[in-house]
Amino acid sequence: MNLDKQIIKEKLSDIILSGSAATFAIGDFYVQLASQGPDKLYSEAVSHHYHSGIGIGLEVSFASLGYKLEEGGNYGRVYTVNSGADIEKIADEIEVIFRDYYHANPTAPFEVSDVE
Repeated sequence: MNLDKQIIKEKLSDIILSGSAATFAIGDFYVQLASQGPDKLYSEAVSHHYHSGIGIGLEVSFASLGYKLEEGGNYGRVYTVNSGADIEKIADEIEVIFRDYYHANPTAPFEVSDVE
């Protein structure tokens, strides 16, 4: 898979330090993260409401990572970040989402873009 966890970790650190947001994407699948203060990141992942290739049954899988299906139709959760180990855990979970939940094309480009 083209997903690069080092790039994810660096971008997560940048989001926290700068109070910004970014989208991680492979094809039409995405996970967005935004700073909610010095130690909180809000994460949103696309669901079956917006992508027909995502099964409704993934709600249980996302729940196992602490995500909830939100009123707007996507999965969301808030992470608390106090250390590099927390950033590592988030990067691991992003990899699981793309690889195991979305079954994203492993040869498709992994894109990271800032959200303004």
